[in-house]
Amino acid sequence: MIVPSRETSNWREKLSQKNWLSNGNGIHNLGDYRGIPLSQNAPSKIDDLEIREMEPIRPGPQNWTERLDQEIFQSYEKYWPMSHDRIGDLIIVKLPKQISQFSEEIGNAMLSQYPSARVICADNGVIGQFRVRDLDIIGTRGDKATKTKVKENGNEFWTDPALVYYSPRLATERAENLDVAKNLSERLGRKISVCDPYAGVGPAVVALSKMKTIVGDIYANDLNPNALQFLTTNLPGRKVHSIDARNLAAIIPECCDMLLVNLPHDSIEHLPDLVGLLRRGHEVVIRGWAILASDDLHISKETIRQHLSETEILSLEITPKKSYSATQEYVSIQAHIIRH
Repeated sequence: MIVPSRETSNWREKLSQKNWLSNGNGIHNLGDYRGIPLSQNAPSKIDDLEIREMEPIRPGPQNWTERLDQEIFQSYEKYWPMSHDRIGDLIIVKLPKQISQFSEEIGNAMLSQYPSARVICADNGVIGQFRVRDLDIIGTRGDKATKTKVKENGNEFWTDPALVYYSPRLATERAENLDVAKNLSERLGRKISVCDPYAGVGPAVVALSKMKTIVGDIYANDLNPNALQFLTTNLPGRKVHSIDARNLAAIIPECCDMLLVNLPHDSIEHLPDLVGLLRRGHEVVIRGWAILASDDLHISKETIRQHLSETEILSLEITPKKSYSATQEYVSIQAHIIRH
């Protein structure tokens, strides 16, 4: 049945109530009109609307693995990965060595399943000092570039997972930064400044930079020289650096009210060198993330207190977020302090 596109929702509901809607078939896009599939119960005439014979739109496979040769799939069933990362128009998937010989078939299946994906990459783990992903391209629609634009929490920025570390799985943590910044700004009665010494391509500070009535100056840094070009692009007009973060306080001392410390394997160890980035004389906030032994969170908390011993600690919280391994937790750290 052909209906004006703006009336599609109303007609779909009416047809469903009368049991005239064909469930399981898709709606045809006909420009300003839509073709709604009818069930066998539907009458031959409905109002004065046109009823046209059309090839039904059948639902496709629910999972990309259904597009594989089923004999191959069943032979290696326990090895097929059930999750992947989506970064812009890239899909990154970890392949067990038992099925690596089928990488081309996997790439093609994923391209068929996800029409908006441009490149499919096999993730061989992180490599090098900057812990970037070792990627093999196993499927592409022509363009093999791994540089891509990401949309996260309503913001856009460029990244390249083959050159710079970026994890889409930390989007919720980055969103929580906004509430912390807003609350601190309200308590101080002014815009706050933010420093991210381990910014990567800048996903955390890109979001904060949009809060123009809350956040003023932003300082971003990453030791990876490849990150600098992305920070410059993603944070136009902001102050960006590419040095060892432990030396940053000598260059921009007492620059911020809110400090982000996202170096999970070394966040706590680096704290003593980062405190000098915080302003004196009023409340400031440290937001950090770390991978810690599950049984030693109290010890880590005491270590942080020792690192901040020359400040007035207003509050200090370590919050487990998810399991990192059988014996380790990925945690967030939040400290409200005053440097006198």
